[in-house]
Amino acid sequence: MTTMANVQPITETSDKNEILTRIHEAESGMQELMSPLSEKEVNTVPYKDSWTAGMLFRHVSKSMEAMSKAMQKDGEPAKRDPAEKIPELKNTFLDFSTKMDSPDFIVPEEGPYEKRSISDELNNSYMHLKESATHAKLSELEILHFSLYHTKRHLHQMTKICGALKNK
Repeated sequence: MTTMANVQPITETSDKNEILTRIHEAESGMQELMSPLSEKEVNTVPYKDSWTAGMLFRHVSKSMEAMSKAMQKDGEPAKRDPAEKIPELKNTFLDFSTKMDSPDFIVPEEGPYEKRSISDELNNSYMHLKESATHAKLSELEILHFSLYHTKRHLHQMTKICGALKNK
């Protein structure tokens, strides 16, 4: 399934609104893919070593909440260009040939997940991120880009999960 979020360019801009728009497109793409799934499919492991769709939504929600909280904390600005690491983040997260391990604090629980509530949780976590970003400083662009590329990576994963579930 090709969604609008799959075909939009991936940005390295410093415009917060554009970054938030791209994150929202990826989040909406995940929601669109979740929509036709049954409650059973939301909690079905689609292939070996994969999370369920519910677990994937929970992981992305936990990540967005963590990034939202990070933007709300006072910290010392990095002593480097805030955009310096953005290309590296993009290359790392959008290299779909590599498997990544999630930090423990955003590993999803086994479930089961209720489709409506996990969908609402993802939407709410995006809204929290957006609200935190309205007050973010330019130095926090790296956090927004992290969220963008992380969500895009999992949109790709959600596409694979849904394809595998169709073939089951």
